[in-house]
Amino acid sequence: MRLNDLFDPEKGPAALLRFALYPLLLIVICQALAVLLSRLSIADMFLAFVFLLLLSPLAYFIREKRGHERERGGGRRGGAERTPILPTNEEME
Repeated sequence: MRLNDLFDPEKGPAALLRFALYPLLLIVICQALAVLLSRLSIADMFLAFVFLLLLSPLAYFIREKRGHERERGGGRRGGAERTPILPTNEEME
């Protein structure tokens, strides 16, 4: 978001709402996470940490595998290719 958006009559209200709403939403999410983590024991926190530690490489490998399928053409949707149409001699004159 640019600072000029706040002074634009058309984009200003929406930008001001985002400017006020996003930090409030971030505070609420962080507070809920803090309450959730405060109720966990040390063993539960360790298990959650190990789970996230194992989940991160798995997500990376899945993402890499899907990315390579798109490069080989596995991610194409199919359909006709667009070919350029050259103008006829009548249009040139």
